[in-house]
Amino acid sequence: MGRPKALLDWHGQTAVEHAVAVARAGVEGGPVCVVRAPAQELPALEATVVDDPVAGGGPLAGLCEGLAALAGRCQVAFACGVDTPLLAPAFVRAVLRSLRDGDDAVVPVVDGRSQPLLAAYRPAVVPRLRELLEGGARGLRDIREACVVREVSAAELLGDADLAAADPLLRSAANANTPKEWEALRGEAGQAR
Repeated sequence: MGRPKALLDWHGQTAVEHAVAVARAGVEGGPVCVVRAPAQELPALEATVVDDPVAGGGPLAGLCEGLAALAGRCQVAFACGVDTPLLAPAFVRAVLRSLRDGDDAVVPVVDGRSQPLLAAYRPAVVPRLRELLEGGARGLRDIREACVVREVSAAELLGDADLAAADPLLRSAANANTPKEWEALRGEAGQAR
């Protein structure tokens, strides 16, 4: 991207401010945690902010820190990045409602791609995630080695009437990894306004 994704402009606010607002609406006012890179500058946020323990240590370490910060404050957490700016609160709620007894996590599959950074996780898995990290794991797909992870299809998600009305094409999963992709999503959101 050439600069920190968290600070990209999203219609007058930073990407991280937008992500926090969407997450808060999706968890219906519940706690929100932002995991930042060590010493990363962020705007003031209405969220708990914790530092990723190791710069470049991989997404598993960041997820573990965020879940640890939420432990005792919620039974289930929704994890997302700042690079999915079309994320709808209804998508967050649909994924959270998909978690069943016995599941440690629910990961959506949209357009044939697993979305572990648009997923629900139980904070109770933190000790198992720490064991994975101590064993050298870094990626979110490694979670399957220690946790019960259920995938939920796009069709299953769209069985949620609120999500089907708010985001029938599941554009919530559209992410940006280049400035051109970011601008395309900004334009798409601008047209919807």
